Order: sequence, then C-alpha cells, then structure tokens
Amino acid sequence: MRLSASISPLLPILKDFLPALIVLEEKAAELYHLSLMGERVSQHRSKETVFGVEKGGRPKQKLHDHLLKQGFHRVSQKMRADQIAYPCYSREDLGIIYFICPRIRFDQKVLTRGLAAFPDKRLSLLMENPHFVDVPYLGVHYEVLLPQVGRFILDKGLQLSTGRFLNPIKVYESAQSLLIILDLLVTHNELQEEALNDFLEIRPPGLVKEFMRLLKENGPGSVIWESAQKLYLEKYSESKIVTLTKWYWEFVPYFARFLEKQKDFES
Repeated sequence: MRLSASISPLLPILKDFLPALIVLEEKAAELYHLSLMGERVSQHRSKETVFGVEKGGRPKQKLHDHLLKQGFHRVSQKMRADQIAYPCYSREDLGIIYFICPRIRFDQKVLTRGLAAFPDKRLSLLMENPHFVDVPYLGVHYEVLLPQVGRFILDKGLQLSTGRFLNPIKVYESAQSLLIILDLLVTHNELQEEALNDFLEIRPPGLVKEFMRLLKENGPGSVIWESAQKLYLEKYSESKIVTLTKWYWEFVPYFARFLEKQKDFES
C-alpha cells in the first residue's frame, strides 16, 4: 500500500480525540499552508506525525486502545537523526505517530503504560494559546489544533545549532528546522506579520532575542543555511537562491526594527 505523507487520512480515525491533540512538526507546517493560506504544499519529506498532549500514559488509555483497534502497533523508532528510539504507533499505510507531553521534571521518564508518550521541555511553549483550524477531507470538515504560528517558528529557530565544528547530525536537524522557517515565511508576508505579533506575547522575551541571535549566526554562507537552502530548492524547484537570500537580508533588519519599536512603545 502507498504510505501517506499527509495528516488528512488520520483525521477520520482520530476525530473523537482531536480536541485534545495539538499537531506539531512538519504536519503542522502542512496545515498552516492548507488552512491559513489556502494552498497545498509540495511533496512532504516526513512520513511521521507528531502530536502534543497535555498528559500521556494512563490518562489517555482510551486513545491507546483506540489506535490498537484501528490497526496500529506500538513500536520504538528513532524520531530524529540521533540514536534514541522513542515509543510510537505504526501502521503500514498511515506511517508513524509520536505523542509528546510537557516535561515538568528533569528526570521525567518516557510513558509506556497507557498512551505511549515521551516528555519534551519544548511542549509547554508550543501549547500556550493554540487555535483550531478547519481542515476539509473527503467532504468532512475537522477542527484541528495548531500552535500559534509565532511560537511554532520560534521553537524551530531555537533548535538551530551554532559553532564551527558541528557534527552531521546537528547540521541535518538544524537544517530541517530552518527549512520549516523558510517554508512558512519566505513567500508569505501575512504569515510573517502574524508570527511577529505572536512573538510579542512570548515570555520571557529573551527567547525571542535568542531566536534572533541564532538566525543571524545561521544566515547565508553558514553550513546550516546552505543545507536548508538545498532542501528548500529541492522542495520548490521553481524557486531561486536569490529569493531566499533577499528574504533573509530584508527580514533580519525588519525584525530588529519591529522589536525596537515595541520596546519603545512598552517603555
């Protein structure tokens, strides 16, 4: 069977649980394109779907049981390019589903009883003030929960690595994060403005400053930028390098002025 790279075929299966699930990673980017910008995206790179949940484990036993009844099997797979295998749910035609929950303790362990989920400290930021979007599929409309686009983009920016001697895994993971930022912002001015407005609500504001620092250090000429640029041009073959570099050199000073104006206004 052909493996689906879109989140849409999962929606009928998870319809009763969607209000408690927040879509993350590349599938969230897909839904920003589809629901907020009214456009389809080109070929997806990932066959994985990642959901955030307030709690995993036994409080979500019904979801675990439901997935098993729908033909999913609980397995362990590498979610990232590192060597860590995370618990997930797999079905041949629908790919892999991961669930993550907020990490509230440093020593918090992966949940394997009930709904398999692993704790991630990033999730608390992403789950603040999410919103529902309407996603049509086969004549039915589904309400799907997404992070604020600014928080989603900020999270990707904070995952960028810096330094002169990055190993291939760090370069790959950072390039994937930068690719999503470029994918959402380069040719979508309205989404860019929405992201900037979301940044103003994020606390502590030092997170936004750190995002700016990392973006500056991973601009054109850096190994991570070059890697992300290659991925972007593979995804959008009609695009040109100048489009990406022009956006970057316009966005960085614009972003800096935006933050300064807001700082003056607040003072």
